[in-house]
Amino acid sequence: MAYKHDQEARQEAAAHQVSGDGVAQLQGQCARKAAELGEGGVRGHRVSFSPEAWEKPRGLPGGVRRAGSICRGEVMDIGERVRDGTLPATALFAASFVWGWGTTGYGPRRYRDICAAAGSHLELSLQCVLAVIGNDRGAPDVIAGYAQFYGGYDYENRGAPGQEPWSRLWGFGPAFFTKFLYFSTPGALILDNRLANAVHSLSGLPHLVTEKGHSVAWTPYRYAVYLHWMRQTADAVGVEPEILEPALFQPAEDFSDDHDAAD
Repeated sequence: MAYKHDQEARQEAAAHQVSGDGVAQLQGQCARKAAELGEGGVRGHRVSFSPEAWEKPRGLPGGVRRAGSICRGEVMDIGERVRDGTLPATALFAASFVWGWGTTGYGPRRYRDICAAAGSHLELSLQCVLAVIGNDRGAPDVIAGYAQFYGGYDYENRGAPGQEPWSRLWGFGPAFFTKFLYFSTPGALILDNRLANAVHSLSGLPHLVTEKGHSVAWTPYRYAVYLHWMRQTADAVGVEPEILEPALFQPAEDFSDDHDAAD
């Protein structure tokens, strides 16, 4: 089912095109990022983590734990198996969380806290997200999946963590549940604070960050606008959205911590 405000979201994104200079800047960033990633492309984007700190999160392949690193391609493969029903959804929750936090010290603790708060309902909550997205790989309902995690379609009336029929989880905000969506759902893209700031800086797209660069409460509609903006900008640059995202998140010349801006 198509998101009912999709056309409005498309029009808002179209009103915030990147300038010609911005397109040229992004072409350079994407070219450098592609060269940095090498032959493996986006699938080869690898993140290191401390196996000892994570204490063997459920569903993480043994080889990944032994290597102490995980790449996008490995998480994508787990996502495929989850959608096919051959792995529990908690396996993707764990893998996307480890990939997203990497070596950030408080990541393992936050993972354990989220699991503890959700308790035995974690798998069911994640499966509800996959159910509203639907089984049609050609037409997944990405915004419905976002809303399921968000707790509804608007900020004022969103459900509390654990409140049915939604799948809002305590401590699991958009910066990380969009990673779960990205690895499980064609057409989904990651949205976190660093990406929101980059998009706003390039285009002036509103309602992403405050004047001080802090994230605002991104509604499902705001995520729909972001997806359209990313797709139209990727088209202008001549790349796929999947390469535009890491190029915006961390340009190839930026050697700061991969995850210092995730919220």
